[in-house]
Amino acid sequence: MKSISQSNKEKICELCGRSFEYRKKWEKNWDQVKFCSDRCRAQSKGASQKRITEFKIKIVDLLQLRSTGKTICPSEILQDDEKQDVKVMEMVRQAARLLVSEGVIEILQKSKVVDPSDFRGPIRLRLKS
Repeated sequence: MKSISQSNKEKICELCGRSFEYRKKWEKNWDQVKFCSDRCRAQSKGASQKRITEFKIKIVDLLQLRSTGKTICPSEILQDDEKQDVKVMEMVRQAARLLVSEGVIEILQKSKVVDPSDFRGPIRLRLKS
């Protein structure tokens, strides 16, 4: 049985961008684990992953149009009829978390950078400087 090193005890979910830790049930296949939950694994097979990829591109494109250091609200990339849809807004947040894990953007609350796996409420996004 091989042991898991300390450096490999945390991963980033490939769908939602949240960090998750090693669990005993994943001991035999930890290297293949890509998703933090059954929900994320199920959604990865559908249209959700494609939409999240589209949102990642839209976020970066909109931020590049702004002056250096300026922020956007995640809802700015959505069409008017989507802005009140909780599920669509969560996909935008997932896209933002993935961009943070890639080192492209930062998520802010009250002008302070926050942990992408542990925020609630309104957020702003900006390109990482």
